[in-house]
Amino acid sequence: MSGDFCDTDDDTGDFEFERKFFVAEMPAVAAADPSPVLIAQAYLFAADGYAVRVRVQGPAPTDPQGSPAELVTRLGEETIGTMTAKGPAVGGTRYEAERQIDPVVAGEIIARAPHVVIKIRSSVWLGQDGWTIDRFLGANEPLILAEVERNTPVVDLEIPAFCVTEVSEDDRFRNEYLAFHPFAGWAEEYRRELDRVGPRFLESLGRNQFEDH
Repeated sequence: MSGDFCDTDDDTGDFEFERKFFVAEMPAVAAADPSPVLIAQAYLFAADGYAVRVRVQGPAPTDPQGSPAELVTRLGEETIGTMTAKGPAVGGTRYEAERQIDPVVAGEIIARAPHVVIKIRSSVWLGQDGWTIDRFLGANEPLILAEVERNTPVVDLEIPAFCVTEVSEDDRFRNEYLAFHPFAGWAEEYRRELDRVGPRFLESLGRNQFEDH
């Protein structure tokens, strides 16, 4: 699973249930996470919602600057390596089979890969849900996304005030798309689009509850 609050060994098998939101600026609540992690992931294949990903993650360095290869080499003994196969998302559900691999091998693959996403992930509990807040680095700055996962479909969700609009079914905000089309290249276009169409939230997953600003 891509989040830090769900377990791949639950009864749902190789499926993830998540909702994802665009965030305008880093929310103060993210500072509540005492141990943010740095995630670097390379996409070896991505097309039509299908993807193969190699990832390493470990405790985030104090100064997360540098190329993917440099940042990967700075991760310590707590580094975890994974390889994941993904399918297209439908209604907040996506096939995702993740298996652990040697972190050294994963790091070497990422260091050589042309399509890499790097981000700092903070994890916090809000109400009944665990949320992850990803601050993207490099060519995807200044993108910030918030995501919530459950072991079952994410219905009747209480949506925090920092969530500007939902992007659960917007393929542009999938990491595999961002690896090939970094956010910095289309950020201004997206902001104009958001101003024009306004915020949108899925209405097919129960009753959305919005936190007061």
